[in-house]
Amino acid sequence: MNIAEEVPVRTLQRFEPDPEAVYTIEAAAHLANVQRHRILVYCKQGLVSTVSTPERGYQFNDEGIRALRQIEYLQTEQGINLAGTRIILELLKEVERLRSEVRFLSKR
Repeated sequence: MNIAEEVPVRTLQRFEPDPEAVYTIEAAAHLANVQRHRILVYCKQGLVSTVSTPERGYQFNDEGIRALRQIEYLQTEQGINLAGTRIILELLKEVERLRSEVRFLSKR
């Protein structure tokens, strides 16, 4: 018997948050694998935005979930402090803006 026939093949599928969904801070913490306290720090530092006011509870959309994952990666995996993380995020936004502009200009 062939070993490939015995072992089922499993693939890891990348999770993509629903672009229409809104997630509570608890759900965001679970989806982004970030401690709730760290999310609050990131919000207070202006690194991630919520889709509601803190009075109504912290809620995040798919963009917020992606930002939380990115911030947490920079913080925990790369050892970048909050100031460095802010600079990197600003540079990434600028790169994306410039790419969009280049795409627009190249279509003319």
